[in-house]
Amino acid sequence: MNTPARPSTQGEPEFPLQPIEVVSVLGAIGLVLTHVALFARMPEFWHWTTPVVIVLGLLGADFFAAVLHWAGDTWGTEHTPWVGRRFLHPFRYHHARPLEMLKSNFFTTNGDTALSALPFLLVPFLIPLGTAGGRITALFFAAVGGWGMWTSQFHQWAHMKSPPRVVAWLQRRGAILSREHHRKHHKAPFATNYGITTGWCDGFLNAIRFFQTLEWSVTKLTGCEPRSESVPIATERPRGTNQQEVS
Repeated sequence: MNTPARPSTQGEPEFPLQPIEVVSVLGAIGLVLTHVALFARMPEFWHWTTPVVIVLGLLGADFFAAVLHWAGDTWGTEHTPWVGRRFLHPFRYHHARPLEMLKSNFFTTNGDTALSALPFLLVPFLIPLGTAGGRITALFFAAVGGWGMWTSQFHQWAHMKSPPRVVAWLQRRGAILSREHHRKHHKAPFATNYGITTGWCDGFLNAIRFFQTLEWSVTKLTGCEPRSESVPIATERPRGTNQQEVS
C-alpha cells in the first residue's frame, strides 16, 4: 500500500504532479468521509467493538503495506513490463536516496497509496450492513483503506529529523512509524521491517520468518530468485538525476 515518491526523469520537474495523484487522494478522502457519514447514521455502529475494529484496521493497513513493500523491494527490476518503472524503480531508488522523498509535494507523496487504498474503500459498499458480521467486515475494510492511504505520509515523516510536534508525539508512542524503527530497514539487503504504516507487524513477521518463507515458496514454485537484478537499483544512480547521495 505504499510506493515511494517517483524520481524525476530527464528534463522534468523534480516531482512532477500528475492528475491521477490528485484524483486518487481526493477520491479516497471523499470515500472515507462517505463511510463516516453512513456509519454514523446507523445506531448499530455505536458499539464497544467499533474502536477495536478501527484499530485492527490500522494493524491490517500495516500488514498490507508490509506485503506490498516486500514485493516491491524483492521481485523484478526496473525493466519489468508494466510495473518496473512506475512502481519497482521508486522502491529501489528510495534505498539509495532515502531523503529524496522529503522534497515531494503532498499529492505526489500520497497519490499512489491513495490509489492502492481505493479497493479497500470500495468493498464496504458491496457488503450488506444488516448483520453484525457485515457491519464489522465493512468497517474493517473502510478502516484499512482509511489508514492505509496515509502510509506514504507516515513513511515520509519517519525520514524527517524534525517532524511536526504532534507527529513526533505519535511516533514516540508507537502509534505511527517512527524514525528509529524504520532505520532498521535501510540497511542492506533491505530485507527486514517492511511495515511502513505503523511498523506494528514487523516484530511478529520477523520472528516467524514470514517473508523468508514467502520468498522460499515463490522461488520453489516459479524459479524466480529474490533481489535478482545483476546490479541492484539501490546502488545505481537512477537515470536523469544529479543528486548527491544522502542517507
